[in-house]
Parts: sequence; C-alpha cells; structure tokens
Amino acid sequence: MPIQTIRTVAIDQRLTDPEWRFAQGPLAGIRGFAIVITDERGVEGYGYIRAMPPWTEPLAVVKASFDYLCEGLAGQDETAIGAIMDGLDRRLHGALPVKAGIECALLDLRARALGVPLHDLYGGKRQERFANTRIIPLKSPQRMAEVAVELAEAGFRHLKVKVSGEPELDIARVRDVRAAVGQDIALMIDANESYSPKLAVRTINAMARYGLELVEQPTSARDFKSLIAVASALDIPVEADESAQDLQSILRIVEAGHVASINLRILNHGGPSRTAQAIAICRAANVDFRFGAVFGSSIVHAHTLHLAASLPPPRFPHEFSEMALLDNDLFSGLHLEAGTVAVPEGVGTGLVFNG
Repeated sequence: MPIQTIRTVAIDQRLTDPEWRFAQGPLAGIRGFAIVITDERGVEGYGYIRAMPPWTEPLAVVKASFDYLCEGLAGQDETAIGAIMDGLDRRLHGALPVKAGIECALLDLRARALGVPLHDLYGGKRQERFANTRIIPLKSPQRMAEVAVELAEAGFRHLKVKVSGEPELDIARVRDVRAAVGQDIALMIDANESYSPKLAVRTINAMARYGLELVEQPTSARDFKSLIAVASALDIPVEADESAQDLQSILRIVEAGHVASINLRILNHGGPSRTAQAIAICRAANVDFRFGAVFGSSIVHAHTLHLAASLPPPRFPHEFSEMALLDNDLFSGLHLEAGTVAVPEGVGTGLVFNG
C-alpha cells in the first residue's frame, strides 16, 4: 500500500519541575513534533522528533532535516521499510534522531495496517510489564532525599541519583538519599561525564558504602581510555551512555572490556533497526544493555517498550518513566503504576493520538 501523506504536529512540553537540572545544565522544556504517516486507506502510524539544544541540533535544523528526508516519500510502498531507510541514508548522512522518528512511524503504520501490536514485528512479546529506574535530578542533598522518598512512596524501587563532579556534595547526596529510602531501594548514580578519572575512582569508592548497583558515564565521552580505566578500577559496574552514541563506539567499548552495560536510546541510534544492531553487538560480547531516559512524548517510550518486550529481562531496569515530568503530550495510553509500566494493548504502539 503506498504512503499517502507525511505530516508533523508540534508538541511543546514543559517539565513540571522547573528546577530540574543535571551536570550538563538545566532542562526546562522539550520542543518537538509528532510524525504522522498515512497510507491510502487512511491508516496512520506515529513517530516523534525533538530538539534539546545545546545537546541536539536546534528545532529548525531538526525540522529542515525531516522535510528534506521526506521529499519523495509519498507514493513509496509502506511495507518496504528497509529500502526506505536505505534511501534516507543515501539522501543525507547523519540526522539519526530524525531517521529514528521516521522509521518508528513507518513501523507503527505497518503494525496498525496489519492489525497487530508493534512487538509482533520484533518476534513477539516476552514481557508484559517493566520496573523503572527513576531519576533524582540535581538539588541539595536534603531536597534530593525528599524527592527520593516521594518516588519510593509512589512505588519506584530503583532510583538514579544525578551527581555533578563535586565529591563532597555528591557523597552527601548519595548518603542522604540512602538514609531516606533505606536499604530496600536499589540506587545507581549518573555523573553525565562530570568526573576526571582519578577523582571518579576515589569518589565512587567512597560512595560504595551506601550501596550502588551501577555507575553511569563517570568521565568525559571524548576520553575513551578514561572510561575503560575507571571501569577496570571499580568493583561497581560501570555503564557507558554518552560514550556509546553510535555502533562503532559501542563495538569499541565492548571490545575493550570492563564496561558492564551500554545505555541505548532508539532516537540516538537512528531507529529500532540500528538499535537492534547495537543490541546484537552487546549480546555477542556478553555485555548488558538497557534503555535510558528520554525526555519527550510518550510515543517514544511506547516504541521502546515494544522493542524491549521482545527481549529477555534486563539486568538493570530500563527508564520509561520520565514522561511523567512533562505536560501537554498529544499521545495517551501509557500509564505508570507503582513504579512500573505495562506494554500498551492494541494495534501498533497502542497509543492514541490526540492531535
């Protein structure tokens, strides 16, 4: 069935916590677009693109890349998703987040046209519901402890404490969070590249007494050797995030050894197909992986949930819940319950577009 139309609908969202901050800066809102691809029968599939400057291209660049890539897409066979994506790669190098949104919309369209849930396209569902790791953003140690208690009372059993590369303050943050939530809550930290190698080892070893299950991206993504050195020096598992933004980097990391986990996002890697390649690299190297937090519409989480549902359970819980921090979503159907989220029912992603 030929593609009839491709359009976008703006989704501008604000964080309900106006003081949300991590080591790379504050985050007040997300601007993006729902992607709507329609076939000749009127069936629609949905994807998403967004901008988070300075960490991504500005919104105007994202939209211009999308418009350029979609020229000539109307009239193409909606079932030839691989061929379409190959054509987009020939048309424009890079622009992986934009290509991810297009591929997601094509896959959703295909599943809805077939009348099946999206996970059927990935081999079927192995899991129904996922526990979530939830972020505690940078604040004072006391305030972070209060946020941790609120999240624990809401049912979250896995919390990620943001740290900022300030040893004494960061140790106090982890100490106060642990004291507030007790020993039954699993804690990890995310430094977002904020530590030098020696300081990372010294500080994280000092935090170890409070019980950490994972350390995410302790050092600069530009310094590959430092990440490997820190991972080899720590007993606590280390996860690569900013260092693992493409397939070549992931391959280099797993070949070097010592890193225990890779943080994956469909938007970063260019869509579900490339993400599946990243997963294959991790599994071949016996390295764990999980899906990281995405700030944006719940349609992104729904796409990732369906892919995750087709995979074995992760060692470290995924992050599918930061959508709860954002208002003004145009999609509905994804719900948090006691710190968990279920794979949506229905055809395609199972979400309803209200645009």
